[in-house]
Amino acid sequence: MIMTEWSVLAHKVHRHITEEKLLTRGERLLVALSGGRDSVALLYLLHELAPAWDWHLVAGHVNHGLRPGADSRESALCRHIAHDLEIPLREDKLTIPPSGNLEQTAREMRYDLLESWAKEEDCTAVITGHHMDDQAETILYRILKGSGFHGLQGIHPARGTIRRPLLRVSRQEIDAYCLTRGLLYAEDQSNKDESFTRNRIRYTILPYLKKNGFHAISDHLVKLAESASLAYRVLKSYLREDLDRLFSPYPGGWNLNLDRWRTLGTDRQRALLKEFFSQEDDIAHVSRETLDQLAGFLQEADKGRVFQVDNQYRVVVESDHALLTTGVDTGKKTLWKPKTSVAWTSWITLDWKKGQIPESWETNPSEAYFADDLIHIKVYIRRWKAGDRLEPMGKGKHLVSDLLKDARIPALIRPYYPVVTDGENILWIPGVRRSVHYSVPSGAASCIKLTCTLQKETYELIEKKSDH
Repeated sequence: MIMTEWSVLAHKVHRHITEEKLLTRGERLLVALSGGRDSVALLYLLHELAPAWDWHLVAGHVNHGLRPGADSRESALCRHIAHDLEIPLREDKLTIPPSGNLEQTAREMRYDLLESWAKEEDCTAVITGHHMDDQAETILYRILKGSGFHGLQGIHPARGTIRRPLLRVSRQEIDAYCLTRGLLYAEDQSNKDESFTRNRIRYTILPYLKKNGFHAISDHLVKLAESASLAYRVLKSYLREDLDRLFSPYPGGWNLNLDRWRTLGTDRQRALLKEFFSQEDDIAHVSRETLDQLAGFLQEADKGRVFQVDNQYRVVVESDHALLTTGVDTGKKTLWKPKTSVAWTSWITLDWKKGQIPESWETNPSEAYFADDLIHIKVYIRRWKAGDRLEPMGKGKHLVSDLLKDARIPALIRPYYPVVTDGENILWIPGVRRSVHYSVPSGAASCIKLTCTLQKETYELIEKKSDH
């Protein structure tokens, strides 16, 4: 690589990218550009390195629309910078809902927009300007808020498509780089508003500590984050092996081997539960108190006992295993999109495929074949209701309630059983019977195959509640 024309800071960033393997040669990168000092320095540094790394840069500017005058000036500055560097610029203005956590909502919307631009521009990564002082402030903030071991890792240098190559660069180094290069950037006055906890840490708490004997506090906090991250990665590799042996997926949840679980020590059990829930995106944050209670429950609970994890998930104990499940669905009508699988409850999964005409039309209530026309209409899954009728092949109509009884669907789950409809007609009772509608025409080359998978072993474990 040609390095002779790089600045001192560019050399440092290059080493960090190489050591951490954050980026590779020839990538197309979307660089987040707010117009502030950090993002401007980031873009110019990557522009320095781009020829040697064979990178193709695209800048992305998100106008939050919260400070009309300042936002418009920052947008104009970003256009000027992109033009100066001859880099393509994507920009847009957000409309942020006034309710809820405004800062958090704006952050989430900003990242969503940046990642959508990255896909549209064929970029392999989104680059942001978080630096060493941001990391130190994050760690101190989490310590003050009582964060555990997981939170002490701080800001990750790489997560998903996001890359942060400045995490070993201080704010002082960025200031010096902008000054020596004569770079223009915008100052966000809201960053100095000390009604925000992060700003009080930045402008009051950390300066106080540095003036009173803790001169290297930022360096020490960053090293703490790096140590915690290293230790967590090692711990996670061991926990991952245990989780693979203990948990197995099934439609609508997870199956925990209780015999193996109960041979483990209490501390190990709690660490495993913490790791399990931290990697499940659809499960809300679970408190330490809840994890401790769940660990004790799993160690002692008998068959049939239930533990409510949150508003959605529960753990149901069987003789030698426990099921983490959503239990009975709320029964809301669901649009079934073509070529998708739907876990409508923890005990029934429906699958839509397009395939060839079967060699024989053997009766199998778990499978139903329909004409290709089905793909052009809206198909729904909903709970059956009193008076629903299905028109089968042949004559007449049958009450769904009678068909469910005849199929020996347990009375406990019968009220929650799904039917597949086109909005007017019931097309199929999964695992029970199909209707006359959308029959596959003679001579058709292909058809649509709907399949259901029933987890009958969970029937007796589902609690019947009046609010379902």
